[in-house]
Amino acid sequence: MPVATVNSTPINGTNRIEEAASTVNVICVVPVRNESWVLPHFLECASSWADVIIVGHHRCTDQSAAIARRFEKVRLVSLDTTGDDRGLRRKLLLDEARKISGERLIFSIDADEMISANWLSNPEWAMMLNAPRGARFQFDWLEILPGLAQAAVFAKIVAFKDDGTDYIGAVKHEPPIPATRGEIVHLHDIKLLHYILMEPERMFSKHRWNKCLGIVQLGKRPWDMCIMYQDIKIKQYDAPSVPVDEKWLKGYEWLNEYRSGKDQQERCERCYWYDEEVLGYFDKYGTNRFRKLNIWHVDWNKKAQLLGRTGQYDDPRSSCEKWIHKFIESNRENLKCNHIFRWRLARLLGKTVLKKFGW
Repeated sequence: MPVATVNSTPINGTNRIEEAASTVNVICVVPVRNESWVLPHFLECASSWADVIIVGHHRCTDQSAAIARRFEKVRLVSLDTTGDDRGLRRKLLLDEARKISGERLIFSIDADEMISANWLSNPEWAMMLNAPRGARFQFDWLEILPGLAQAAVFAKIVAFKDDGTDYIGAVKHEPPIPATRGEIVHLHDIKLLHYILMEPERMFSKHRWNKCLGIVQLGKRPWDMCIMYQDIKIKQYDAPSVPVDEKWLKGYEWLNEYRSGKDQQERCERCYWYDEEVLGYFDKYGTNRFRKLNIWHVDWNKKAQLLGRTGQYDDPRSSCEKWIHKFIESNRENLKCNHIFRWRLARLLGKTVLKKFGW
């Protein structure tokens, strides 16, 4: 599908937005599980541009549901699904959005993603409201790096003018919106800001959980999980970096606590709900089941103590397994992205020879 671009020439944006807004319902759908750290800020942001925010409450054990109820535009939906069925949860939320009559511009994003603050009166916003049904919108997806001075640039399609195209929702990493029949329009001015890297240890904790989940529920191989998810250092995978423009963050004062990095060490010592889930896997399946996952740089005994859990969670790896994990950590970008012969050969060996040894 070709990617269209947007003419950034001003088109009397405010009037066009007001005109289109009277006939288009702007709907934001977001699945949530224990996102109280960022959910109030997300909902405050989304309330400024969405007419309706459909929050999918998925087995939250924190204050996420209570936070959502405080916002007038929120419709809270319980998603009592099992396993790592993110696609199904997205489908249920999109089905809920389609109960709203009239023309719909739907955003399907996560709680740690927010529209940049320069959306208001921007001609790109008017363009989305006036676009034909079926149009999909690709944003520059900016992963804000610690300190908020730089961002890694990726691309993500997260919004569409609804044309009724079915959303299957069958796989974990399915795109967040349906493959509509319209063109893909690439926006240049309005950004989608992703905040997961501002607090790296939260991301690493989530990745450790994803690795374990992949083993016990999805039947994934340790080799694939180790390469897919980061564990110690932030990786940009050769993505370009750009300076963070303050106009993207204007009015988002909650971000100020992340600018200095002075609390970074304290954050590194926190326990997240992902950690407790991993410890639960250890209790249920034994640590030996996860010995080939690169999650053992963490002191799990200390994590258990901080969470008030009993049990012994010592590193079960052999010297060989530790060496393979060190090799993956040192070469993750090449193993994941590089297509020259030696790295293609390394991937092939991992998928064949190491598979015979449980990798």
